[in-house]
Amino acid sequence: MARDIVVRKAKKTELIKIGTLFSETLQALPYYNSLAKKCESKKYTPRKLAEKQSQDPYSVLVAVSESNEVVGFCFNHFDDYTIWLDWFGVKKSKRRHGIAAAILNGLFEASAKRGAHKVWCDTRSSNEPSKNLLRKMGFKEIVEIKNHWYNQDFILWERFL
Repeated sequence: MARDIVVRKAKKTELIKIGTLFSETLQALPYYNSLAKKCESKKYTPRKLAEKQSQDPYSVLVAVSESNEVVGFCFNHFDDYTIWLDWFGVKKSKRRHGIAAAILNGLFEASAKRGAHKVWCDTRSSNEPSKNLLRKMGFKEIVEIKNHWYNQDFILWERFL
């Protein structure tokens, strides 16, 4: 299925669908407390995504199917020649088909185009699916930070391009 998926810069007309998919993904995650969900949901509204995109067209990536259905997203930002991966996600009904890996590969390509040498990110320490995918995609664990953002435990990861 992932071979039928295209990962590219999001179009402005897709930001509402992307924002909705992000919100659905965030609310369904068991790894984040209510404070984290409340705060993170305010950061990635369609309006905020448009602002983010206006500053860096590669900061909002979208995964679309052959039928042009939005099936995944990736939010990131350029940070002193590194890329911080804010969030990525896949529509629940489309998971386990390689789309998340395609999204990360799309991010790596976009990062290289921006002159970055590394992508880094965090996961909740308890998020085994995300940890497994990051390892599979070549990320290395840097450190675990206890009682950090939103009073929760996180792992920092890096992957050199």
